[in-house]
Amino acid sequence: MDRLILAFGSKDFFLEDVHFLARNWTATPRVVTATNATAKETVIEKASALFTEADLVVALLDPAKELMERIVGPLNVLKERAYVIVYSTSPDFDVPRELGAKRITVEQEKEKRFKDKVLAAVRADGKKMTDKAYALLKERIRDEGFLEKELEKLIGYVGDKAVIEIRDVAAVVTEMHEEDFITLSDAMARKDKKQIMLILETLLSRGLNLLAVHSFMSRHIGLLLQARDAEGFFAGASDFRTFSKAFGGLKGNLDSVPLDKRHYLAYQKPYYAYNLSKTSRKFPEETLVSFLRMLADFDSKVKKGTRYDRTNFEAGLLGV
Repeated sequence: MDRLILAFGSKDFFLEDVHFLARNWTATPRVVTATNATAKETVIEKASALFTEADLVVALLDPAKELMERIVGPLNVLKERAYVIVYSTSPDFDVPRELGAKRITVEQEKEKRFKDKVLAAVRADGKKMTDKAYALLKERIRDEGFLEKELEKLIGYVGDKAVIEIRDVAAVVTEMHEEDFITLSDAMARKDKKQIMLILETLLSRGLNLLAVHSFMSRHIGLLLQARDAEGFFAGASDFRTFSKAFGGLKGNLDSVPLDKRHYLAYQKPYYAYNLSKTSRKFPEETLVSFLRMLADFDSKVKKGTRYDRTNFEAGLLGV
C-alpha cells in the first residue's frame, strides 16, 4: 500500500480531505499537520523519534518545492514508520521522484469510493441500479457518512425487484436532512437547548454517525456565513420567487468553478439557499464564527482520540 501520497485539493477543505484520505489507511488516524514554515521540523522530529505513535498520519500543507527537495531523506524514513500526505492547492505542484508518491485528486477519489460503496451494496443483494437512479442518489446523498443507512433503506424498499430505478430513489432517499439542519439552526439562534438536544437525538436515532452530523453541520454553518455575506446581493428579496430570480445570478459573481460545489451557496438548491438566507439573519456573524471554531475544536479532539465524542459535541452546541 502506498504510504506517501500527493493530494490535490482546496485549502478550505484541507483538514476534511486529510481525514478522508487517512481513513483509507486506518480507522483511527492520529493526524499531525504542518505548513511550509513547520514542515521540515515536523518531518525530522517524527522520522527520528525513538517510538512512533500508532496510526500516525503526517500531513504537509503546500510545502515549497525547494523544501521538499531538502527533506527527501527524512521523508523516506518517515514513510516507513508512518503515513504521509503532501497536500497541494496548486495542480502544477510535484514532489521529487525518489519519494515514489501516489498522485490523487481528492474529489475524484471521493467520487470513486462513493461509487464503489454503492456498487458493492447493490451487488451484494443481487441487484442492479440504473444510471439515472445512481445520479439522483449521488445528488441527494452529498455526504458519504449518510450513505450506508440510506442504501439499507433503499434496498429494503425495492424488495424482490432486480433493478433499482430512479423512482425508487426518489421515494426513499431523503434530501440530506437539510430541513433538520435549518430547524437546528433556528433552535441555536433562539438558544433553545431542549430543542437542540431533541433534534440531535432525532438525527442520531436515524442511524447517522456523529461525525457525519458534524461534517454536514460544518458545511451548513459555512453556508450560513456565506448567506450573511451575500445579504446585499439579495436585498429586497423577501419572498422565494424574488429570491430565486436573484439567486440565479449568484454563480456569475464567482471567479471560477469550485472543485467541491457542496460548500458554496451559489450551488445549493434555490429553496435551501432561501432558507439559509433567512436563517443567517438570526445570528450575529460572531456567533456563527464561534460555532465554526467549536466544530473545528471538536474535529481536532476526535482526531487525537477521545472517549467522550458525543458529550463534547453536545457541550459545544449548548455552550456557544
